[in-house]
Parts: sequence; C-alpha cells; structure tokens
Amino acid sequence: MNETFLEARRLLVGLLSGQVGREEVADWALDRIKDEEKNYSANTALWNLLDRLSGVDLKRSPESYLHGIEDFEAWLADAEASVTRGASFLSAPDVSND
Repeated sequence: MNETFLEARRLLVGLLSGQVGREEVADWALDRIKDEEKNYSANTALWNLLDRLSGVDLKRSPESYLHGIEDFEAWLADAEASVTRGASFLSAPDVSND
C-alpha cells in the first residue's frame, strides 16, 4: 500500500483523536502538493485527500475553523472507501521518500 496514503490516513486519525495539530497536518499535505517531482496529482484519490488535509487549518473566523470533526470523519470514510474500491494509487509504487 502507498506509504503517502498511509501517512495521510494516520494524520487524519490523529486529527480526530486530537493527537496531531491542524497546522502540522496542513503543512505536511502542502509539502506534498508542492512536490511536483512526485506527481501525486496523478492519483486522484490521493490528491483529493492531500487537498483536503492541506486546508484543515483554515479558519472561518478568528475563533472557529472552517472544517471540523464531522468533516474529518467524512474524509476518513472516503479514504477508507477508496481502499475498499481498490483505488489505483493504493497499489501504485510509492514515489515518496517519506
């Protein structure tokens, strides 16, 4: 299974449990989005997950975040559904050095 996907899923679970901070997750995802050499955008399901995670620290107002627990749960369900569907990125060679 793709290591980048596994790490993204781990970070998402960490957000849900409160063990990982929003900024850490967003920074991690943005680093991958910016890394054009790895071509993460070629895998739609992985790219969508990275895109979602890159925005976990966006604020609606100074006191509230745009995305919350319900969103994280839905994103995790989508990611796990990708596993069930056998999304191509899960069996693709991992090009990351994570």
